[in-house]
Amino acid sequence: MKKLLSSTLAICLALTLSAQDYSNFSQIVQRTRSLADKYPDKVHLKSLAKTTTGKDIWVLELGMGQTRKHPAIAILGGVDGRHLLGVEMAMGLAESLLSQPDADSILSINTYYIFPNVQPDATEQYFAPLRYERTLNARPTDNDRDGYTGEDPYEDLNNDNIITKIRVESPKGTYIESPEDPRILIPANLAKGETGKYLIYSEGTDNDKDGLFNEDGEGGINFNRNFTYLYKNFTPESGDYAVSEIESRAVADFLYDAFNVHTVLSFSLNNNVSVPTKAYMTGPLRPEQENPNDSRINTYVSSLYNRYVPDMAGTETLPNEGGEFYTWGYQHYGRNSYATPAWLPLPPDKKSSGNFESDFLKWAEANDITDVFVPWTTINHPDFPNNKTEIGGIKPFVKYNPPYNMVPELIKEHSAFLNALTAAAPRITLVELKKEPLDKGITRLTLIIKNNGIMPTINQIGERSYFLKHITVQLTPSSGQTLLQGNPKTTKPVLNGGETAEFSWLVQGSGKISVEAGCPTAGYISSEITL
Repeated sequence: MKKLLSSTLAICLALTLSAQDYSNFSQIVQRTRSLADKYPDKVHLKSLAKTTTGKDIWVLELGMGQTRKHPAIAILGGVDGRHLLGVEMAMGLAESLLSQPDADSILSINTYYIFPNVQPDATEQYFAPLRYERTLNARPTDNDRDGYTGEDPYEDLNNDNIITKIRVESPKGTYIESPEDPRILIPANLAKGETGKYLIYSEGTDNDKDGLFNEDGEGGINFNRNFTYLYKNFTPESGDYAVSEIESRAVADFLYDAFNVHTVLSFSLNNNVSVPTKAYMTGPLRPEQENPNDSRINTYVSSLYNRYVPDMAGTETLPNEGGEFYTWGYQHYGRNSYATPAWLPLPPDKKSSGNFESDFLKWAEANDITDVFVPWTTINHPDFPNNKTEIGGIKPFVKYNPPYNMVPELIKEHSAFLNALTAAAPRITLVELKKEPLDKGITRLTLIIKNNGIMPTINQIGERSYFLKHITVQLTPSSGQTLLQGNPKTTKPVLNGGETAEFSWLVQGSGKISVEAGCPTAGYISSEITL
């Protein structure tokens, strides 16, 4: 990314994120409907389900003609409720695809399924009167399993309309001030002789007197903890069982019916694309379980990403906790699956300190962005009458979402990456359809097809799922023709990138004969020849 912050822009960015920049649910709906109205031949808008609060889970299908027979990429925003940028990226990519000069040629042979926001009830907390980072949908849940719901919510103790942290000086403390930035608290390292000084809690009080703070607020389940791969039962945010939620079930049901999807791109706080990742059959358990061909594709996609989004090169983000969407996309859905936060607040030297909050504050300082931290201020707290208690910390949402002025450039970079990813898609092309006359009105017919893309028609993990569609070759003789040798319908499991396959038949008779070959993930070709 080039120089993003001029001195004039920096003055504007001194203000924190504003709701008039990032789009709320209603504004996203308006933008999706506007696209459907403006491009009726290219956009189909569908509501998959309604959340507990009545918000639609929308999907935009971008494409022309027989869209289900064209190779497809699925793009998701809102996977993490704290990540408003993900919603803007998904929506921005849809708008960019439709407005680029070669949109017709791209959409005539490719399909895109774009889910602007799969967790609208979570992301709407950014626009609420009380702003806090929310990862959960709106279904009431008993998070602490005490038989009650919503009895210990967040509370705005300093009346600033946002939720930050409280820190309590205590002999029981396990945190100390960071040597890099004393505003940040880090775990005390006993191996280094460090002694904890602070306890940390989210802003609020212990309403139900169980020793926990804000553990049972408005409740809900996290979309990005509710999928089947390495799903963890009975843990906070995961739900009672995998794919239990309206949102996750709607997305999974749609994708399982979309056999033409070869790649999934999700915008979240996970990241497996800016650093090449190895692909394993069931996880990184033993080296021999690696899927080497899939690993090579991951390396290629990573090189594309780092070429077009250079500021993200080499970065890593949140560790997996189980039930994530993007790991499900590969391991259980069987597609190439990539996740990226699209932006990270790296320090001026681009080197992470290993502490995300410290990196963020260095980035903010370097770019003259000041309204991102609530200074630690002493308060009287009813639960800690004999301890010095302070309220403060990094403001909600600013760590994960850049000032909106940066979003258009991020969309531009990721649009270039998406075009490159589309060019790498598996693509069945016709190399040759030839006839060789033999005796007695018999003709040898030979078809050669090629996967003209970089990606295989089905990746290695997909081959093991037995759910994805193989390549089919269908020969259709005309009346009066007899197929003497070869099957009218033949299948081939996979064609790797650049690989060809040959099929032949003996046909007796004259007239036109047609053939069609392909699969949903790589498209179809058809041809006709006269015998």
